[in-house]
Amino acid sequence: MATAIRAIPTLYGDTARTFENEAVRTEQNPGTQDYRREAKVVSDFLKSTNVL
Repeated sequence: MATAIRAIPTLYGDTARTFENEAVRTEQNPGTQDYRREAKVVSDFLKSTNVL
């Protein structure tokens, strides 16, 4: 069964610069993950339910 060939999107401008900066930052810190957004979501949820 063949896999369909898809076009690979090309990034330009600010999007390309942001992607490149994030890639470099990730390569310099392998194994690290950023959970700040998830922590904020959980914190906001707990505050909304009056747990915190």
